[in-house]
Amino acid sequence: MEYDYTEKVIEHFSNPRNVGEISDADGVATIGSEECGDMIKVWIKVANEYLADVKYKVFGCPAAIAACSMMTELAIGKHIDHAWELTDDHVAEALGGLPASKYHCSNLSASALHQAIMSYVTNSSVSSETATVTILVDDIAYGNFRSEHGLSIWVECGNRRVLFDAGPNDAVLKNAKLLGINLKQTDAIVLSHGHNDHAGGLEAVLNIASNATIYLHPAALEPKFSQKNGQVRKIGMSDSTKNLIGALAENGKVVWTRKPTQVFPGLFVTGRIPRNSDFEDDGGAFFVDKNCHEPDLLPDDQALVLNMPKGTVVLLGCAHAGVINTLDYVAKLSRENHISTVMGGMHLINASSERIEQTIGALGQFDVQRIGMAHCTGKDAVKRFRKAFPSRCFKCLAGTRVKFK
Repeated sequence: MEYDYTEKVIEHFSNPRNVGEISDADGVATIGSEECGDMIKVWIKVANEYLADVKYKVFGCPAAIAACSMMTELAIGKHIDHAWELTDDHVAEALGGLPASKYHCSNLSASALHQAIMSYVTNSSVSSETATVTILVDDIAYGNFRSEHGLSIWVECGNRRVLFDAGPNDAVLKNAKLLGINLKQTDAIVLSHGHNDHAGGLEAVLNIASNATIYLHPAALEPKFSQKNGQVRKIGMSDSTKNLIGALAENGKVVWTRKPTQVFPGLFVTGRIPRNSDFEDDGGAFFVDKNCHEPDLLPDDQALVLNMPKGTVVLLGCAHAGVINTLDYVAKLSRENHISTVMGGMHLINASSERIEQTIGALGQFDVQRIGMAHCTGKDAVKRFRKAFPSRCFKCLAGTRVKFK
């Protein structure tokens, strides 16, 4: 069968660019097509979040070779966020088009690049040998610390400082001061989702942490309501907080986490978490309209992950996507079934006895060694977890400090 290839395709097939390997690659991915037997392996080298080099090896037809060659030319020099936006359409268009039966070849090259970028984002290790995680805000507090229904966690890793959620009000400020934490040094703020008990303190924090970059999913800004016993409550961010985020976005201080996104090497946010478990749900009656007609599926729910030398640490805001869904996604992203620690809100407060038991049973597949339950986990779930894992559970109240290696 003869194919009508463009001059551009023939040129890149005859003289393919950037063929080879990168011995010290920051990200590597292999992808293949069962349909035609094509196989592609891509290596990337990243410098200051830009693709300094992209190499590949391909076993396939002229279209596959040309697509890989063109993909490298389009990707090299781009910031990884912009390179992520490269699609099969872009590759095919740059080649002047591909025969319909060969169009999947361009898809393979873009997909291989995406997977290599994902490998870089999720598999790099933290630059420091230790990290300290401090609970700034929780529903329960030690001693003189203030408690609020919400969550805020401070992460120190080397010279990097990240605030994961900001609680509902200004308790985050008081408790940080008591702990000797200078919020002005905050490098990044990650929002687990858009509920006010996690984002209400953001304005107060930003008055101090003016240089911080904010990481959140776009859906966190959507209207959010809950309904219980016929009562409807507005539970999303205030308009002033949304306006502040909008202004910061215009100044390049907001990163939208539609996909897994690196905050710093070894520390990444998951972005939207796939819902694959058949026993987990969002944990409540949540809606995006005040009449409670349109359910809020909470696509903004995300977790913060630290790749420590001795194991992966997963920080949960509320885990509306489900604890097991979250851990399963993290395991797939990091290609590591062993998760050393999970801590934060697990939103099992309204869960049935059956769901709690299924969650406990499913945790075994991840070999979790430390479990810190906070915020919306619920008294019944906490009791059952402690019974099931007596030596692994620890208190996660405001004022708690945990060190990781």
